[in-house]
Amino acid sequence: MKIIKILESLVEIPSVFPNEEKIALLIEKFLKSCGFKTERQMINKTRWNLLAERGIGKKSILFYGHMDTVPSYGKWETNPYKLTAKNNKLYGLGACDMKGGLASILNTVQIMDENRKIKVFFGVDEENISEGVWSAIENKREWFNDVELVVVAEPGASLIQTGGANVITLGRRGRVVLSIEIYGKSSHGANPRNGVNAIDQLIQVVKAINKIKLKKHPLLGESSLFIRKIESKSTSLSMPDKAYLELDIHFVLPETIESVKNKIEKIILDLHREGSLSGDADQKVEVNVKKRITPYMKPYVTDVNNLLVKKIIKLIKTKFGNCIINYGSSVADDNVFADILKIPVVTIGPQGENIHSANEWVSGKSVEEVSELYSLIVKAIK
Repeated sequence: MKIIKILESLVEIPSVFPNEEKIALLIEKFLKSCGFKTERQMINKTRWNLLAERGIGKKSILFYGHMDTVPSYGKWETNPYKLTAKNNKLYGLGACDMKGGLASILNTVQIMDENRKIKVFFGVDEENISEGVWSAIENKREWFNDVELVVVAEPGASLIQTGGANVITLGRRGRVVLSIEIYGKSSHGANPRNGVNAIDQLIQVVKAINKIKLKKHPLLGESSLFIRKIESKSTSLSMPDKAYLELDIHFVLPETIESVKNKIEKIILDLHREGSLSGDADQKVEVNVKKRITPYMKPYVTDVNNLLVKKIIKLIKTKFGNCIINYGSSVADDNVFADILKIPVVTIGPQGENIHSANEWVSGKSVEEVSELYSLIVKAIK
């Protein structure tokens, strides 16, 4: 199949998480036709990761892509499930994030006659809580033992450029969600001085959080945060005695989930000490990492001086004239590979725009260029 036909067939299959089975079946059939030994790694009865390998050797290169997309947001000018060419752009849901990258991987393995050992891993749930990659790492860890390099086909979105064959992403920030429970003291609403309004307490916490001095990293940039949820209300004619907020934080090295949590706890302790929050024992503030079934992602940086990375950068410069070294502003499955496997992770995917929004598009030329680069990487890294 021609590479754009591959992309067309991928876009035509809706794969909004958690409904990746149909696209997984298509990819599985394709890989088998290319001589790959495939394996399903079950997440549940209708949802599975696809792991495959071909070739010989003691070491392998792993190409990775996620099969799921976000829902179709906003007002589309084209059918999101029909790849539509317009002004040298190919529109479709997931075209850039990341079915363009999937097409680049599939095209590479179908045209290559190299017998070098290649592994491919197509995962589920990246656009949610990365249940696919975590399940594979935890339950199929031995399958990754011979992998010496991970190539991720994400566009590597950042403030610089969203993807492109000459853009190599070598790191990402981490992320955690903190839950903050704030307690006041209930009283009759006609006598507010007899109580402590939990909403007033919450406002003081929010003001302090918005004044936080954020950590900066020379490569990953600055940490960021936003308040994603606030809940509190009066019941009957009573002063609210509970309030709740969630804080979404992207953090950079050398910060950790624990250090980020400790920073917020210190801010709240300082508010108590200065008298901005009630000091009574019952009017406490509790900070916790919001529970979810997969771990939150840690930040990482791939060493630009690693020998394999240097080879890839040289290939990019030779092929395209220049190489943009990029660092992603958000988390992705890349973070898990870097954190657990402790081997070089490079992210190179096709250029496009409007990811996670209406009228998402990818450059067809870039999809082809990325596939060409993948072939060069396989040949160069023996």
